Amino acid sequence: MSTTVTLATLLEPIPEGMTRGWSLFVDGTPVPSLSMFELRHSRYGSLFYGKSPSGNYDQWSFHEAGGGGSVTVPFALVEGSLYIGTVRQPRPLQDRLNSILNVPRGFLDPGETHFQAAERESVEELGIKATFQLPGDPGNPNSTFFETWGEGEGIRFFGLEVNQNILVVENDEYLLNPQMITPVSKSAEGIMGARFISWQKAAMLGDLFTRGGVASLIGHLVSVGRLNVTLA
Repeated sequence: MSTTVTLATLLEPIPEGMTRGWSLFVDGTPVPSLSMFELRHSRYGSLFYGKSPSGNYDQWSFHEAGGGGSVTVPFALVEGSLYIGTVRQPRPLQDRLNSILNVPRGFLDPGETHFQAAERESVEELGIKATFQLPGDPGNPNSTFFETWGEGEGIRFFGLEVNQNILVVENDEYLLNPQMITPVSKSAEGIMGARFISWQKAAMLGDLFTRGGVASLIGHLVSVGRLNVTLA
């Protein structure tokens, strides 16, 4: 008995005779005349190939579970200056040789809300729960290829304020006091500790989730009168 599967994508099967720009290779061998393709993961989502909903051409798209995960922006206000909490970890697809700084983030587990995912990830990476959702529309990391059209889908940003009394100073940056905060082990992801850096430095990092989170946080803090940002 055949089973019909409803695909969570706006892509369609490629009609016969349509010009293709992409080629699929499996183990180095080209697969010709494929009308549609899905690579599915029960937790993360599905990667699709098919006809674009935008025109008469082929493309790929990724529909992540929940349309996108959760990003937590830890922060501390120290004498009127804003510091952003980042974790250092390997991201070889961004920098194959060096670990990088980025804010905590992660995919949604099955049945998990964005807020629950933010709480879980921030506890695992920092030892403290995310506390509130930042205002703004759900994010899309690249609207050419990522699908977030479903209701409630997209990347959600959350804030986590850290009191200065659990930080220890190191040069012009801050670290979590290891005698007061103990993150859950994330050795599998290579988490190498948290560092609170100026928002200016955080806004220049190569990780776009971090940049987007910094912008969302600054917008929120300015709107509630907790931060004054002067543009020269």
